[in-house]
Amino acid sequence: MSATTAKRNIVVSNGLNEYENDSSDSDDRMSEIASTLPNAFTIREESSSITVGFVYAVYENEESVHKILHTCSTRTDRTLDDGRCEYYLDVYSQRASSRRKSIQIIPWFVEDSQWIAEGDYTSNGYGNWEQRLNSTECINRTVFVGALHGMMTAYALARICHELFGDVEHAAIDTDRNKYPIGSGRVIFVNAHSYYAAVTANYLMIKCDKFCKVIQIDPYVSDNVPCTGNNGQWCPNMGQYFCRSLKCMKYYCATCWDLNSNHLTTQTNECEPPAMVHKPLMRNARTA
Repeated sequence: MSATTAKRNIVVSNGLNEYENDSSDSDDRMSEIASTLPNAFTIREESSSITVGFVYAVYENEESVHKILHTCSTRTDRTLDDGRCEYYLDVYSQRASSRRKSIQIIPWFVEDSQWIAEGDYTSNGYGNWEQRLNSTECINRTVFVGALHGMMTAYALARICHELFGDVEHAAIDTDRNKYPIGSGRVIFVNAHSYYAAVTANYLMIKCDKFCKVIQIDPYVSDNVPCTGNNGQWCPNMGQYFCRSLKCMKYYCATCWDLNSNHLTTQTNECEPPAMVHKPLMRNARTA
């Protein structure tokens, strides 16, 4: 399945609180699926708590996704305003009081994982577009965005960041091996001013009729940047830590981080504004 495929091979069904084990009515019309129930279902059986009401369905081929979407009714009043409609499927259950209920089917469109500003498709002297995105020039203007809602597209993320912080060059949603979003992404701003505005904000609440979500914004941490060194001395090590303080914003190895006097004196300074505190970021810790 190519990157330009309209619909991917994973569907999320939402609103299944009363239908945990009765999805056969709709799936009989489709191909065989492999369903992975979230942990909340197991927790409910043990503690009788309320379920979250959703399942993930991984289809063997993309055609099955086209079939299930073809049987759905659609709604266009989508708050995210990303050009997509919403899909709903009527299902039957012997346990439900109303017998039938509309559940939401949430497909993921592969092209929604990437967004590039109009007219900005050139590599600008680099071998290709990917090399440009991984260049130091772009990394210094890239933020990592965590705790994204599953319905958030790259276009919607870019639009939100543009309205709040300034011009955006590129936005991407991180996906798993099935090309389904994993709840994080990246945004590259056009200039440093917008980048610092986003990093300073740190947390952002997104509210719409479908969800209310607080997302986290941090500097994007590369794993291929050398250590800045300490007191002007060159260091041969790679930068293991990235200092989040707006007074620093540099990479350090573990040794140089500990030797930097600023890191020792400001870690316990409660009067320091959060954006100025010398807080270390690590790529593995952040992406986990």
